[in-house]
Amino acid sequence: MSSVLTFPSEAFPAYPSLQVVQPEGWVALAGVGLPLALAQEVPKGQFRPNVLVTVTRFGADHTVAVARKEVTRRLKELPRFTETLREDSADLLGAPGLRIEGYFSDGKGGTLVQALRMCVLSAGPVFDVVQITGTCAGAQVDSAFAQIREIQDSLVLV
Repeated sequence: MSSVLTFPSEAFPAYPSLQVVQPEGWVALAGVGLPLALAQEVPKGQFRPNVLVTVTRFGADHTVAVARKEVTRRLKELPRFTETLREDSADLLGAPGLRIEGYFSDGKGGTLVQALRMCVLSAGPVFDVVQITGTCAGAQVDSAFAQIREIQDSLVLV
């Protein structure tokens, strides 16, 4: 006898629904294939400060510790990454997570500054790693980095 499997369902839960505040002067990047993405409007030729949200699903054996190690490994792979802030006990969306800020080479003689926050959400038989990453050029820190942090602070489940 056959049966039917459905997404979403108890066995295959829906991905989390997320929301961020979009400040004036920032535009949605709907075509990039991410759950949420926005960028600041800047003159042509300048780096566009941006905030990207990803959701990655893992099996039931995934842990916060594993997710933290993976994030740290990816950041260390960036050219000349220097960590300036780390909160190992940071919460995001009411779940245990990680917050890291730092800077790295853009490969063209400049610097990019990045703020990353992540958490692991239990979704029944699976876990979702939610990550919100904001990036701007070093020269844009004074004008954009506070807004990047505000956008990250505004991330909520809906």
